[in-house]
Amino acid sequence: MMYRFFILLPHLLSCTGASESGIVGGNVAKPHSRPYMVSLQHRGHHVCGGMLIHEYFVLTAAHCLKNAYPLTAALGAHNLKKKEKSCQKIQVAHYHTHPLHQNITQNSYDIMLLKVKTNLFCS
Repeated sequence: MMYRFFILLPHLLSCTGASESGIVGGNVAKPHSRPYMVSLQHRGHHVCGGMLIHEYFVLTAAHCLKNAYPLTAALGAHNLKKKEKSCQKIQVAHYHTHPLHQNITQNSYDIMLLKVKTNLFCS
């Protein structure tokens, strides 16, 4: 009986959307209607999303540093798959993970505050 589970597992994961990133059952947002959303990038490739909470600070998950240091914060792009140009790309200056977050595989306390070198407001 157990072998049937392992045979069906890849099919079940692909049906639930686990093989792709994105929000399951979500709707496409109007272009540029979420100006506080940030793409955290490493060497020009998207690694994680974040949220601008102040002109110099981005809130994200601590596990985003997994194999992706240093990070750049890109603000203003609507569709990263179309290689749309962002209004700003700024290097992250400081990484502040929660003091109780032990490692990148830990789910608890998985939060990080990033301070960028210059402000991230788009004009």
